[in-house]
Formats: sequence, C-alpha cells, structure tokens
Amino acid sequence: MEVYFVTGTGTDVGKTYCAAQFVETCRAAGRRVGVYKPVASGCELGDDGERLASDASVLWHAAGCPSTLDQVCPQRFIAPLAPPQAAIAEGVEVDQTLLMTGVEAWAAGGEDASQHPSTVFDVLVIEGAGGLFSPLATSLLNIDFALQLKERFPQMYVVLIARNRLGVIHECVATVRAAIATGLSIDKIVLNEFANEADESIATNSQQVEHWTGCPVAEMSLETIVPSE
Repeated sequence: MEVYFVTGTGTDVGKTYCAAQFVETCRAAGRRVGVYKPVASGCELGDDGERLASDASVLWHAAGCPSTLDQVCPQRFIAPLAPPQAAIAEGVEVDQTLLMTGVEAWAAGGEDASQHPSTVFDVLVIEGAGGLFSPLATSLLNIDFALQLKERFPQMYVVLIARNRLGVIHECVATVRAAIATGLSIDKIVLNEFANEADESIATNSQQVEHWTGCPVAEMSLETIVPSE
C-alpha cells in the first residue's frame, strides 16, 4: 500500500482540494483509495447532532465513500482553533494513541474488511491539520505525527501544499529546511493557485521554489506525485 502524507505551509492553503484531486486521479486509474484525517476542528453540528468535518467529507466522497466518516476522521471538535485547544474547550484532550490506531485500521483494510475480507487499499492518503509545524495534540506537532508515520511506513511520500502567491518562496524554503532539520524529507511541493489570484509572482514561483528547496514542484494538483514505475 502506498501512503501519502499531505501537509501544508500553513492553514487554508488548499490541502484538501489538492488531496481530493489526487484521490480522484487514483480512483480513475482503478486503484482503491483510503483517506484519513486524524483530527479536525471547526466542525459544525448537523441536525442530528453529528459533528460534521467538511474536509474529511470532501476526502471521503472523493474516495468513493469507503468505510465510514467516523473512520475517516475519528476525532472532531467544534471550536475553530488548533485541535488541542479545540479539544480543551470541550474539557478533553486529543487522543494521541487514536491518531495512530486510526491509521492502522486503514492499513488493515478499514471497517469494510470485517464484512469483505478481500478489501485492500492500494493507496492511503493522510491529510494533516493546519501546517506541518502546527500542533496536532497537546504534545505533538504535525511533523511529529509524520515522523511516526514514516517509521511505520518507510516508503511514505510527504507532499507539501503551499498557496501560489507572493511570499511562497519563503514559506516553502523555511518549511522544507525546518523539516529536514527535524529529520523529515519533503518529496514533492504543490503550489496551489487560488481562483482569480492576480499576482505576477505566480509565473516564476514554481521555478524559484524548486531552485531554493531542491524539491520537485508541481502546480495546482497532485497528479504528478505518483511514483514512476
């Protein structure tokens, strides 16, 4: 099973949009895709009282609704804060053990496997919460979680999403260098151009980011991060 960890240079850079495009591309190629959002904050309450995580829902539908939304995103909080603070606002903490056991459920084939033992995912796409150095739990940053995943899945690909705009060179260089210093390599950078973004730097950002980070850079989608045979 190929595992991809999708992270960002910050919040609201388009991680879910890019990840969903990649998931749809994999499905179109006939591959079974699992999706996992370990924790989400800023959730809304549905009419039935269920907590709705919009990013997790987008990923789930892009993947063809495998398993359940509860397995896609098992920890969901209401406050629009970093996950550990959103959890504290509800008098609880993010369950750090569940972060990894949630991944293992997908590696085992998901809840579908209990009824369909032949269920196997070819690809698992994991989307972090916020930027790579944003807190995921009380004593865990996204990069710490990524390092745990890398230990479990040594061939995991780490994809960094950044918003294609003036300033993105700094954001990417700073994130990549900090990641390397912490022991994590970035395999691909995706510059996500938002609609109607009038910015002259967009024409040269890709080349400049690749030059200064040494990482392959794609624009708009994750289609090109699939390893060559």
